[in-house]
Parts: sequence; C-alpha cells; structure tokens
Amino acid sequence: GRLPQDVTKDDRTRAILKKSPAAAAAQRGIQEKVVLGNLSAQPNDGTPGGKDSREIKGYLKKWTNYTTGYKLRWFVLEDGVLSYYKQQDDAGSACRGAINMRIARLDMDAQDKTKFEIEGKSSVKYHLRANHVVEAKRWFWVLNNAIQWAKDEAKAEARRLQPHTGHSSSGGNADGAELSRFSSKESTAMTAVDLLSTKTGSKVSLQDPGVGPGDVNTKDTTMIEGDVDDDEEFGDDTSDHEPRPASKDAFNITAHSASLQLQLLGQVSAALQNEGRKDPSVTISHPTVAQAISTYESAVKSLEGLVKDLLKIARDRDTYWQYRLDREADVRRLWEDSMAKVAKEQEELEGRIGESEDKRKRTKKALKEALEGATPTVSPELTRRPTGNQVEIADAVDKLQLDTQKLPRRTSIGIKDLGRRKSTLADLADISDSDSYEDEEFFDAVDAGEVEVVEEMPLSPPSQSESKEEQVPAGDREQKKTEILSSFRGYEDPVRTRLKMDTDDRPKISLWGILKSMIGKDMTKMTLPVSFNEPTSLLQRVAEDMEYTDLLDTAADRMDSTERMVYVAAFAASEYASTIGRVAKPFNPLLGETYEYVRPDKGYRFLIEQVSHHPPIGAAWAEAPKWDYYGESAVKSKFYGKSFDINPLGTWFLKLRPASGGEELYTWKKVTSSVVGIITGSPTVDNYGPMEIRNWTTGEVCTLDFKARGWKASSAYQVSGKVVGKDGKTRWSIGGRWNDKIYARLTPGFEDSELKPSGQTGYDAGSTQAFLVWQAHQRPSGIPFNLTPFVVTFQSLPDRLRPLLPPTDTRFRPDQRAMEDGEYDLAATEKNRVEEKQRAARREREAAGEDYVPRWFTKGKDEVTGEEYWISNGDYWRTRDTVAKGGGWTGVQEIF
Repeated sequence: GRLPQDVTKDDRTRAILKKSPAAAAAQRGIQEKVVLGNLSAQPNDGTPGGKDSREIKGYLKKWTNYTTGYKLRWFVLEDGVLSYYKQQDDAGSACRGAINMRIARLDMDAQDKTKFEIEGKSSVKYHLRANHVVEAKRWFWVLNNAIQWAKDEAKAEARRLQPHTGHSSSGGNADGAELSRFSSKESTAMTAVDLLSTKTGSKVSLQDPGVGPGDVNTKDTTMIEGDVDDDEEFGDDTSDHEPRPASKDAFNITAHSASLQLQLLGQVSAALQNEGRKDPSVTISHPTVAQAISTYESAVKSLEGLVKDLLKIARDRDTYWQYRLDREADVRRLWEDSMAKVAKEQEELEGRIGESEDKRKRTKKALKEALEGATPTVSPELTRRPTGNQVEIADAVDKLQLDTQKLPRRTSIGIKDLGRRKSTLADLADISDSDSYEDEEFFDAVDAGEVEVVEEMPLSPPSQSESKEEQVPAGDREQKKTEILSSFRGYEDPVRTRLKMDTDDRPKISLWGILKSMIGKDMTKMTLPVSFNEPTSLLQRVAEDMEYTDLLDTAADRMDSTERMVYVAAFAASEYASTIGRVAKPFNPLLGETYEYVRPDKGYRFLIEQVSHHPPIGAAWAEAPKWDYYGESAVKSKFYGKSFDINPLGTWFLKLRPASGGEELYTWKKVTSSVVGIITGSPTVDNYGPMEIRNWTTGEVCTLDFKARGWKASSAYQVSGKVVGKDGKTRWSIGGRWNDKIYARLTPGFEDSELKPSGQTGYDAGSTQAFLVWQAHQRPSGIPFNLTPFVVTFQSLPDRLRPLLPPTDTRFRPDQRAMEDGEYDLAATEKNRVEEKQRAARREREAAGEDYVPRWFTKGKDEVTGEEYWISNGDYWRTRDTVAKGGGWTGVQEIF
C-alpha cells in the first residue's frame, strides 16, 4: 500500500542504492564535469551529460484550453528538441509542436509537484502534468540536463567559430561566419567563395586541396527552431490533419541561404572572368577552372534545393493559414448561431416573465380590493394584533376570502384611497410599495380608466410676480407672424396623404447578416444596401420634431411658468412617438444639403442645413409667432451586435414668448435611441435615458426618465418625471408612455398650499384628476416603410413649390426620390453617384486648401448658457423671397 519513494526512506535501502551501478556512473559524471568543465569530450551514456540523461519519451498531460483542460500527449525529447504528438503512433510524422532547448526555460509548480511548465520562443509555453511526483521530477531532471547541454553546445560552437570569423572579416566575405551559425551548407559555400576571390582583388588560388566538389553540401540542413503549436486547441480531437507550417526562422534561414548561394555564383563567375583576363590561354581543362566549374555546379544544385524548400514552405504556410481561416469561419458561424439561439431564448423568457409580472399585478390588485373592501368587517381584535405576526395575517386573509365574492368592486381610485389602501396593506400584509411604484400605479390606473382624466388643463391665474411683469405686446407676435408670412408661398396646396406606392416591397435581406461584420463600428460611417434605407434623410428626421408644435403654442398661452414647463416637457418627449417601427436607416445627408418645411395651417417654418460631414452635423432653425426652436443634430452611433445605439450630442434651444410677458429660454438634450432584437430578426426601437429640461429664465427644471425596455412587457415605452420649482419643491408629476399618451397631476399636498389661491377656482384641493397633456396621432396601417402621416408630407413637391426651392433641397435628391417610388436599383445607382460626387468635391477643396463654409448658418455662443450653437443668418428666407420675385439662388452649389 506504499508508494515507491516511501520504500527508499530507511537508511539500509539508501545505502544499497548508493552502491548501485547507476549511482556510481552518476558520481563519475559529476566528477568529470567538475574536473574537465565544458571542454570535456562527449561523456559516455549513463552520465548526467550522456545521451540517455538528456533524452526521454513518454506520455504527459498537456493543458489545452479551459474547455477541455489537460489532455494526454506523447512527448519526445531528443537532439535538444522537445516535440509532442497526439499519440505515440504519430511520432515522426504529425508533430503538433516543438521547443528548442537552447532557448527553453523550465519551471516547477510550487504548489503541485506533479506540474511543471517549459517556455520557448515568442512566449510559447507548455503547461505539463505527470501522473506522479517521481515521474514529474524525472522529466524535470532530463529536461534540465538537455537545456544545459544545448546551451553548452551553443557556447562551444561559438568559440570554434571565432578564428574563422576573424579570417573572414580580414580577407574574405564577412557574411560567411554569420551564415555558418545556421547551417553547414552556407559555411562550406562561403569557404569556396573565400578561395575564389577576395575583397581586395588579389590573385585567386583555386588549388587548395582542402576544398573539392564534394565539399559543397547540397542537402538541406536547416533546423526549425521555436514552437508552432497553437496552445488554444479548439476541439483538439478534430485537429489530426491540421497542416503545420515551418517556423518563421526556417523560412528566413532558407531565404538567406538562397541569397548567399546567388552571391556565391556571382563571385565564382567573377573569379573565372578575372582569371581569364589575367591568363587568356587558360582552358576549361585547367585544374583551377575545372574546380571552379565544379564548385559552380554544386552551388547551382544547392540553390535548386533551397528554392524547392522555399516553395514548399510557402505552400505549407498558405495551406496552414487557409485552414486557420476556414476554422475561424466555422467558429464564427457557430458563435452566430449560438448568439441567435440565446437571443431567442431570452426573448421567450422575457415574454414569460412579463406574463408572470402581469399576473402578479392582477393578483395583488385583487387582494388589495378584497382587503380594502373587507376592512369594515374585520374585528377590532384583529386590527389590534401585532402587525408582524404573519400567521395572524394569513388567518385574516383566509377569513376575508370567504366574503370576497359578496363584496362590491371598486370602479375608481383616488389619491386618498391610494394612501388608505397602502396603509391597510402595510398593517395587514407588509407588502407596501415604493413611491416610484405608487406613481406607476397611479398612471396605470389612468390607463385603466379608474381615474378621472381631464382632456385640457384648466387655466390658472398668473403668480403675483408674473402679474407684475409687462404683458407681451400683441405687436410682437404679429410682427413675427408677418415676417414668416412670405415663407408660406408655394405651400398653398393641401398636404400629401399618401405615397406613390401602396406597399413596401423592398427585397428581404437579413439585417443581422449585413451588420454582424460591423460590430463596434460607427453607424454613420457604414455603407449598407439601399434596401435597408427608408425614403427620408437625417435632415427630415429632425423635422419630425415639428409634428406636435401645438404643445408649444399651448405652453406660450399658459400664465403659470410651471404649467408652461409641463407642456414644453411633453413636446420634448413627443419627438419619439414617430420612431415606433422605424428600424430602417435614413439617407445620410450630403454636405451642404438643405431641407425646408413650412406649414401655413400651423403657422411655422423650418430650415435645416448639413453644415458638417465628418462628424455629421445638421443645423436647424424653426420659427413661429409664439416661439423659436433651434439646435444641432449631432449624433454618435455604434453597433454592439445585439443592438445599435444612437447617442445625440447637440443641445436644443427653445425661446418661448409667453402671454405673461418677456421671453423664456429652455434647453435640453435628447435621449439615446436604440434598435434591439436584431439577431432574432424582430428589431424594435427603444428610447431610454434621462432628460433634463431647464428654464433658464425662471429657474424651473423638469427631469424626465425614459425607462429602458426591460423584460416586463409593461415596462416598454414608459416615461416619468417631475417639475421642480426654483425653490426646490416638486410642483407637477408627469408620467405615461412616449408612444401614446402623457399625463400630469399636481403633486399631492402642493395644490393646497401653493397653487390654489384663496377664493379662486381652478384646481380642487385633494383632486384625483389627471390632466391629459399629450396624445399621439393615429397611425393608419399600411403606409410603406412604417412612416407616419406627418412624414408622408415631407417629400411632396407641388408644381407651385418646385421653382422656389434651392437645388440643394432634399426633395431633389434622386436616390431618395427613387427609393420612395420603389425603384430600388435606380436608387442604389444614384446613391453611389451622388456620394462619389461629394468625395470628388471634397478632394478639390483639399487640393485648393479650402475649408467648407456653411451657406445659411454661422457658429455662435449663447450668452445665457455659454454653449455653442449654430445661428441662422436669415439669408435663406430673404433669398427665397427674391427667388419668388424672379431672382435666383446665389452662392448655392449643385450637389445632386
């Protein structure tokens, strides 16, 4: 039951082992090494420096990767090289890797004595494990002997080459000594060169008896050093026939040898010509000439062998890398399939969890109603019992369930009811919710029709501070209205209600199949097939903000600044309603491209210009009698594999002219837009992140939180927030869904002390009313590309409008127009043409040393916020008025 090493621990056994022949031979080897040092002759087999002590064969376990761990491999250590094979039968034919002992480093594991590692060139490292400590030490000892022997041999060879190196540097070719370190072929060849010629041009002696035709070695003796093993073996069992190319050193040595052979041939030829010039009577049969010709033929044969070796190494290398490429493609396909499977399973799991969450909420709601409805029938003894006794609570619930069917159901809830229910649950079942959940519950109750919803927020009188301000003169709004009135020319026709095509018949191509190679890249720089586009541009995507400008008109007419903030916040959130189902990519605008959009029925005009291409920036400016809305559309986008995100960078400004007087400046930044579900083939748009809307004039701040789409179905499209006054008190709570409706309610407790003036009507203290601030427009089904009715109006080009537009207007873009008409091949052709035209224009500017200067916008800095923004210079609409009177567009390039 004992191990072999345990038997050798007693003194008697040790004495016997010391007298054994092996121990005596080992002792002699140590003594010889001490006496003779590194200059000793080759020791006999059996000594530590002998062949048997530095060569070994056997099975060891080699670490492959974290998937398969250690695997059994056949290792062979001989001639100073440790090589390994998958199994013993493969030895000599299917080597999987090798390490030269000259450059090897050996380490024993300090924790586990059965493990050790050997490291070669280029950080190639084998982690090995033996079955037993004795076996590991045996391998370690033999490897250590081999490493020491190989290094001693290298030093001895270097000393032997020193005299030859000195001769070469003084009278021969200096490359000979360096080449001799690699192979005998080069050394022999350079000896012939030394005999044939010298750098000084002295007479050449070709009669050295030490050199003959047979001394030129034609056999390839290059040695492959280093390691060619791929330590990360993917499925080691499938790598039996993997081609193994020669190492980089082998290729370089062979190529260098071929180069030296060519030099040798040239020098032999030059020596022969020199000999012929000195002695014209010399014949081919002359011994010196014959010896030179023989050397020349040997060099040619050697060169022929080297060229064949180079071709073989090149073919092996091509085969190897082709194999690695194919295997990498297989691994990538496997990864893609696994990712798609995981994503589908995640979607299914999210759907099940969402159903469970809805069921839980319904159950909890029913329990609340049962408990609240049965509260009057609960005995006083129960209500006086300790609230922490869960057994009593369970008994109470069981008792209440008997009467649940007889209790009338509540049809509405209010602020006081919610508070009383929360208190009841906290006392009976300890299942109260957080304040955030209370707000969510309130707006869920609004959606369920259990809370009275007022379609319009009642007007409230202005505060005392605002009532003292000077009222806005009616002439200011009228002046602005008169200023933009001329821009309505060309828009006399009704807005367009349908596209030329009735159905979306784009070619069906896998979005994931195209995007999978673009993971981690900027989406704005991607080139996608035109079938992934929709017939709009990024400039028109900005114009979609103008769909609900009636909210700004309403805000300007409110007398209370906090109410104005509510409507401005609703406008900022309404910008995302049109993104539902819009997963197609808009066309990237060309530099200098413009787009104008005017709505006489809504009283505003809008202009945007692409002022920069890299990075892409569009400067926008909209005007109406009651407000100005402007900013820049600068985005940073990236594809992450599972989704791609679009992060807006620019700040948006709103200058409101309220009825209470003066002007108010609002600013905010847009939230992140994301497209998820790409891998599973069901892409969905989501918008998430915080948004802060600040009134720089009065100090109010509104914070909106666009909740990311989670695993609960009820969490989709949610937005919530609050309006905080300059005194830090919360005035309004805002909530709803950015794709449907947004409500607002007075924060409980605030309306009693702050908003309701004494003796005036308006808000009722303790009211359970929720005010509908915004509702999305209906989206008829069947519109191609999932466009909204508002977006359908963008590309309309009536005959009365066409002559008034500049040639840079998006409506004239041929690829986008062809896309809208369903001519996809033409759209692809035109898209490539206009983009190449833009590149040519950029090259011309770079050649001339010119920078692009926007035509209608200039860079400025806001005095209040300190932020930079693009200011409209006003020339666009003045030039347009000139065009309407018979003039032309000046300073405008033809970009399409």
